[in-house]
Amino acid sequence: MEQMQEQSEQEPLEEKSVKKKEVFSWLQLIIMLAFVLVLRTFVFGTIYVKGSSMVPNFHHGDLVFINKLATSISAPKQGDIVICQLNADGQREKIIKRVVGLPGDEIDIVWNEDSENVEYSLYVNDELIEEPFLEEPMMTNGDMDYPFTVPEGSYFVMGDNRNASIDSRRTSIGAIKKKDLVGKVIFRLYPFDQFGSIS
Repeated sequence: MEQMQEQSEQEPLEEKSVKKKEVFSWLQLIIMLAFVLVLRTFVFGTIYVKGSSMVPNFHHGDLVFINKLATSISAPKQGDIVICQLNADGQREKIIKRVVGLPGDEIDIVWNEDSENVEYSLYVNDELIEEPFLEEPMMTNGDMDYPFTVPEGSYFVMGDNRNASIDSRRTSIGAIKKKDLVGKVIFRLYPFDQFGSIS
């Protein structure tokens, strides 16, 4: 009789222990999911490239990994690839571009008189910018008045496919405010044959 009583007392204790372990496991899962959500919202993210404005370096359908802190807490540098948030005609759109000018920089896009075709060169603070990553010469300068001084807290961005990119050269877009920079592209996840970090 005494043995049966001892067994019945042990069973509830074991049940309580199992329940505590279950609750602890659920708490761990919830904390982990919250942590992932915070990381995804404020620190890292992934974005599919749309369009051809960054050809030949990025193509439609590429999947890239972005660091959001690189544009929210710190400041992007010239040459960084960034994701910008455009708000035009009541629509929100994310675009991928290269940072060309920093706050306070003077941007000038100058027609090459020596060229047989219509070609333009990019100058930042009176210095010619060599851009070996471009596939062809720039043949359009947009409708911006040059020289253009980048406002404080903003960045002048352009697509690598200069002749098929709508970017800061258009007055309808202009310099992108820092708050509209979603993140810096740091890694390409797809296609797999180009998997790797972005320099």
